[in-house]
Amino acid sequence: MAAPDDARLALYELDAPSADAPALLVGHANGLAAGSYLPWLQTLARGFRVFAFDARGHGASQAPAGALAEVFAADRFAADLAAIAAAVRARIGEGALHFAGHSLAAAAAVRLAASGVALPFASATLFEPPIFPPREAPNYPEAIARQERLIRGSARRQARWASPQALLDFLRPRGAFRGFDPEMLAAHCRACLESDGVGGFVLRCRPEVESAIFAAHRDADTWARLPLVRGPLHLVSGDPTAPNRDWVSGAMSGIAARLSEADLTVLPGAGHMMIFEQPSACGSLLFRRAGLAM
Repeated sequence: MAAPDDARLALYELDAPSADAPALLVGHANGLAAGSYLPWLQTLARGFRVFAFDARGHGASQAPAGALAEVFAADRFAADLAAIAAAVRARIGEGALHFAGHSLAAAAAVRLAASGVALPFASATLFEPPIFPPREAPNYPEAIARQERLIRGSARRQARWASPQALLDFLRPRGAFRGFDPEMLAAHCRACLESDGVGGFVLRCRPEVESAIFAAHRDADTWARLPLVRGPLHLVSGDPTAPNRDWVSGAMSGIAARLSEADLTVLPGAGHMMIFEQPSACGSLLFRRAGLAM
């Protein structure tokens, strides 16, 4: 499907358990793809009519030409989410449509809501939207230091791999990937690579694109806009007491406090990549929100 600026966005639908099942739209984190979550999406499809999409510059989606800072600005992702939600609504008719967004997609939902647009969802569950705190916030120094590392590190990311297995072997013992569910990690390694046409594989999200998106969220003014958000949001945070927590986990209580109708769930022991670390717990939250048995 086409976005407002002619980006081409890939939208997927999983087999539904029944024709009248409530619909769920799922959005992914920066540098990943819809297929990175496939085992989790398949579990969700036991109760939901599941839709998922690749963000611009990720997976099978394409971004238009232009300066990266403009093409991948926060407002672009918000506009994309509105367009995708409208496309799903056209597919499902009048039934309930829920939303689950992780990181990048969660921030897009907040950005959309902060523009004065009512979110078109029966519920919106947002797994750690990276809403960057202001300079005067106590956690700003930590946030800026960690975000700068992400910006620099993603720009240097190795783009070419011999195979998805080679990427998996590289990631498995490193950083947050050590805590990933094995099936989820394998799905991610398959989904984020594509053939280079000469026997190898390349990242579908180019390193310079991933880096530009991290920079865009560092620079966005979404924090200042949070009081403009109306309607309920269900925020899910990693454990802010965990020694290896992301800066976003430390900011989540402050984000929730600036929203007029938000509740906050903290997952003990979880990090920013909680869906990959605790897929069952994250799925249970969505089933309960929709009044479904998992």
